[in-house]
Formats: sequence, structure tokens, C-alpha cells
Amino acid sequence: MKDALDVHRSLLAREVPHEVVRLPRVVLSADEIPEVLDLAASRCVVVRLYHADDRVAAVIVRAGEQPHPGAVLAALDARTLRSVRPAEVNAITDFAAPLVSPVLLPESVEVLADSCVGLSDVVYAPTGDSGTVLGISSRWLLTASRARVAELCSPMSPTIDLADDVDDDVRQLAQRLRDWR
Repeated sequence: MKDALDVHRSLLAREVPHEVVRLPRVVLSADEIPEVLDLAASRCVVVRLYHADDRVAAVIVRAGEQPHPGAVLAALDARTLRSVRPAEVNAITDFAAPLVSPVLLPESVEVLADSCVGLSDVVYAPTGDSGTVLGISSRWLLTASRARVAELCSPMSPTIDLADDVDDDVRQLAQRLRDWR
């Protein structure tokens, strides 16, 4: 499994300014990072992995948020969307499923980032370790992760957990969004 040292070495090799921060206590999920660091959730990011048609996509969002399924479908120009199961996340990314780092994702994984991620100058992201986080400017994070930026978590839009397959209403919405473009 990849960990903080792998992330650190990769960023050093690319001369990306960053900091690996030791947490005061262990976290079991990236969504716990804001609480442990006593930061606003908007300053911390997490990675959600999805199967979009026949490919895998990683979506970077603020901690505690879920991307809007219709927005993800439209951004990926996909028809179906479902969450990647934890065992698959481990196998695909080589990171522990609840602590996937946005850095060092395989080239085969398409990376999207919610536009809200860029609103904070510095963000904190998981490193794959339960005891550390990556402190990095949002600009460098977006560059190092190869992310395409899209509006994925509209503040006024309801979000749902994609543990189950997306229903027909969401597919129809995504189709209307694709037709509108």
C-alpha cells in the first residue's frame, strides 16, 4: 500500500511545495480530518471513487461532501455511475479505501475536482496513512492530481450517497445536461 512517504517523495521529485503533517490522533476516514485538525471542512479534501460507465473516476470534494451525481455524470459524459467498493478502491489505487490521496492516482483513473476546492489557498488531504495529512496549496493539488475542475457540489443542490446505482431520474437529468451542452 502507498503511504505518506510515497506521496512526499512523488511531490519532491516534481518540486511541488507541500508539507506532511502528523495528526494528533489517528483517523479512520478522510472525512474525520477537519475535526482532528480543528479546521473548517472547506479546508480539507477527500477522494470519492466511482465507476462511470466502463471507467473509474476519482472525484475530489471538500470533506463531508458528496458530489452531485448529475454533475459527475455530465462532467464525465457518462450514462451510469456507481461507487467503487472499498476492496476495489484498495486494488485500483493502492491506498487504503477511506484514506485515498488525490496524489499518485493511477493514470487510468480520470480525476475531477469540485470547483469549491480551489476556494481555499491551502487544503489538507489524506496521504493514505491514518496518522498524517498532506498540506498543499489548492493550485498545486489540482496540478499534482491531474484534476479537471468542474462544478460538482452545488451548495443548493441535494446530494446523495452513491452506495447504490444511480436511479432513472438522475440518469434523465444527466442526459438533459448533456443535450443542453
